[in-house]
Formats: sequence, structure tokens, C-alpha cells
Amino acid sequence: MLIIAITFISSALLLYSISIWSEKIIKVLKSWMIKTFASAFICDLVGTSLMFFQATTKFQINLHSICGYAALGIMGLHLAWAITAFIRHGLAEKYFHRFSLVAWTIWLIAFFSGIPKA
Repeated sequence: MLIIAITFISSALLLYSISIWSEKIIKVLKSWMIKTFASAFICDLVGTSLMFFQATTKFQINLHSICGYAALGIMGLHLAWAITAFIRHGLAEKYFHRFSLVAWTIWLIAFFSGIPKA
């Protein structure tokens, strides 16, 4: 089951990066970016859930758990914001552009802090 969880989390990394950087480069939020973003969120949620249920210790306070849960919450809020920005445009879209890389960076910290040290 660990390999399935890793596959979902890795897919989330790829999909989230594609959606964030595409939006950053093009500077326009497209519907396919939101679909890719939503797919990334679902992959992250599934992968995180699988790892949680597989863990022997359910919750530890460390960099990975704090960043991981914060990143999942931020990613969910970010997705809701993307949908709102796409529908309404205006200020919601303007500020979405500014926040995207910050949210992505927090997510990356969670991702890389979860990789076991050799």
C-alpha cells in the first residue's frame, strides 16, 4: 500500500506543479489548470489518507506533519480560490497570482520533508 500512496503523492506533485507554473507563466487562469489543480488536490488527499492509515504512529508534531496538514488545507483553500477567481475574475484573480507560488512552496516543504533520510 505504501507504493500506492507514494504514487498518489508524486502525482499530486506533478499535477500541482503543472497547474501552478502554467498559470504563473501564462498569467491567465484557464479551466484546464483548475481541473489539473483539482486532480492534484484529490491525489494529495488520497495519498495523505493512505499514509495516515498505514502509519504506526498516527500523529507526531514535526516539520513534516505540521507542513503537511497545513499544505493540504492551504491547497484546498487555494483550489476554492482558483474556482472563485476563474468565475469572477477581478481582484480574486489578481491576488490568486501572487499567492500561488507561496502555497506551492509550502506544499514542496511538506513533500520533501516526508522523504526518509538514507
